[in-house]
Amino acid sequence: MKRVVRILLFAGLLPMASQAQLNNGGLYAGFGVDGDIRANWLKYGLVTGNVISDDWFAPSGFGNNVIDTTNWAAYKASLSAGNNTTFTERMSKLLYAKVSGKLWLDAAYGRDYCAAANLKDSTVFTMAAKNGDNPNVWTGGISSVPSKNDLVDAYAHMRRDGLSVYDSLWFFTGIAAYGNAANSYYDVELYKNTISYNSTLGIFTSAGTAWGHTEWLFDASGNVTQTGDMIIACTFLPGSPPIIDVRLWVSQSTFSTYFGGALTPKYFNFNGTYNTAAGSTYGYASVVSKAGTTAWGAGISNYSGVPANDTTTDAPWGTTNSSSGWSPYYQATQFIEVGLNLTRIGVDPALYATLNPCQSMFSDILFASRSSASFTADLKDFMAPLTFLRPPVMDFGVNPDTLRCNHTAGTITLTNNSTAGYYTWKTINGGTITGANGDSSQLNVSKAGSYIVSASPALGCPATKVDTIVVPIDTFPPVASANVGMLGSSLLQFYGGDTAKSDYSTPFGKSHGLLWNWTGPGSFTSTVQNPINDTVWGTYHLTVTEKRNGCTDTASVNVLSSMFAIMLTNGLKLEGTAIGQQIDLTFQDLDESLDQSFVVERSDGVNEFQAIGSVFNPHAGGTDVAGSFSFMDQHPLNGTNLYRVKAVTTSGATYYSPTITIGAGKSPLSAIYLATNNPENLMLFVNTATACDGVLVKYSVSGQLLEKQNVSFGEGVNTLSLPHPVKHAVEVMALLINGRVAWCQKVLY
Repeated sequence: MKRVVRILLFAGLLPMASQAQLNNGGLYAGFGVDGDIRANWLKYGLVTGNVISDDWFAPSGFGNNVIDTTNWAAYKASLSAGNNTTFTERMSKLLYAKVSGKLWLDAAYGRDYCAAANLKDSTVFTMAAKNGDNPNVWTGGISSVPSKNDLVDAYAHMRRDGLSVYDSLWFFTGIAAYGNAANSYYDVELYKNTISYNSTLGIFTSAGTAWGHTEWLFDASGNVTQTGDMIIACTFLPGSPPIIDVRLWVSQSTFSTYFGGALTPKYFNFNGTYNTAAGSTYGYASVVSKAGTTAWGAGISNYSGVPANDTTTDAPWGTTNSSSGWSPYYQATQFIEVGLNLTRIGVDPALYATLNPCQSMFSDILFASRSSASFTADLKDFMAPLTFLRPPVMDFGVNPDTLRCNHTAGTITLTNNSTAGYYTWKTINGGTITGANGDSSQLNVSKAGSYIVSASPALGCPATKVDTIVVPIDTFPPVASANVGMLGSSLLQFYGGDTAKSDYSTPFGKSHGLLWNWTGPGSFTSTVQNPINDTVWGTYHLTVTEKRNGCTDTASVNVLSSMFAIMLTNGLKLEGTAIGQQIDLTFQDLDESLDQSFVVERSDGVNEFQAIGSVFNPHAGGTDVAGSFSFMDQHPLNGTNLYRVKAVTTSGATYYSPTITIGAGKSPLSAIYLATNNPENLMLFVNTATACDGVLVKYSVSGQLLEKQNVSFGEGVNTLSLPHPVKHAVEVMALLINGRVAWCQKVLY
């Protein structure tokens, strides 16, 4: 004789009877099983009132809504207007989302057509169909159906009671029918492989290969080696507890082997109840625990001792019932809710070393109603199969960062699309991996290179996608240049650049514009490209910053008063020679009678000229003849020494000699001065202690670069022809050795 065990789920406030083996509602894995759909509230059961909990919907508080409500207003408008429509909604979070310390695997909601009054249900079994049939032979279509069998709302959700795939696996489901005044019978059928319904043809298509299903398989130790289809059959009598029966799809051979013999499943038993269709070698077998019990969770309905007082809120878009049509509330006993611990039942893949704990147990879910409590009674109404627990896809998007001069630490951000993945990282030629967030979907990096991410659905799952992300670095600098000219007779005009040379092509695009930062003597600062300043002599520095990446380049210009002093062809001729540790200067006054005295000045080529001595002209005011003078610099600078002589005329006016350079100590230069003052054939005399290179530059008086010439000097005496002048032009000539001004003069041609 077959033994039949029923799982009793008590509803409402009824006391638990002795045969009841499931809890009468409660909070499980953070989800409220209470005959109600609101989070943060337990309406029915042994504990009621305000409790932080998740539920199908969350009007307020700290709990989370499992079902997405994005389109609730449009659904409500359509349903409340009396439209007979169907729609589905998915989980409010991504697959495998980590929410409040729980791992949410998936959730689904379905709204079915209603067969009430003149409306017709488009998803009704139109030919005899039973549990245990091959679903590929079922047919569906448009028909009416008794209100007790007319499905309206269906809910499903699976989560783990923690963040690991080894935490307890819970399945929650809820069903509401159009009527509540008679006995009703429902099935929640979970398919391992896909099943679909074609509403145009009225046919089902199942990918299961075992009589339209997928079978459960076991090894000799009773370990599950392949999960298959599972059905939860529910019987509900108003005012009485609902009864459920959990069954697995197995072959007759498997059932015969693992029931009543030496072999049994490892974590549960078959109880002897097995149903199959005629001609089939497969069917559904009922399961119980090893102790013969079914204490696997909780179940409850919205039963009230006074039905008129029941105010169970339904979905945000409302529902439909046999009393009032559309309503924002479920009628008493209209909604039934179940929570099952699949780990305790023994069907959790994480229990078995023979299975992958991260595998997706099911692919689709089918809600159907039966005509009676018999498991093999005719199936009546159904809801088109809902996608449920499909294998998670690691379809994350990648937003890599680009390091720059002004962004030396960056982030790599992964955007989860359908699955909230768990990520691990390693690097190739990259920097230290630090500062990842909770699931490592965002990573802080401090060095350019290749970073490899391995993605899995959850902690403990093998990686199902590996991607390499390259973090580049943009350190392409701008090009800086700094020139100076005279604006009027008392202002310096600076010229910063170079915008054209900075606007070159890079892998990151061309220039996005430049920033300018000038500094100089007298606390001078400016952030414009071409600033103006008073005639404060000294070295001016420019920092140019590329806006695209914050990289910089610098340039400097030495501004000496001699650069703007006109050399007169009938003025002073200055020469010098290094003698031991001293420098002997001689200069010839070409117009001696007009000059009262002479001031000898010296510079290091960077700083401004300073007076180091003076010579009195005893012939001042006398005959117009040339005179020769000398001056000994007994303490020259170790390196480059620039000299000039300032003549003071008898009328008080001043003018300057050309500038000469005399090297001392380690300087490669011995002397630099003009070999002739003939403006038609200007020659620069360059005497070097060692071979060296230089740059000869000619500017306009406004600071515009006119010519630039690289020159080389051998050891000893060298002469350098200056560029041919433009007649009556005033230009600035400069010779730079080792980046320093060695000679500079403003020349009037």
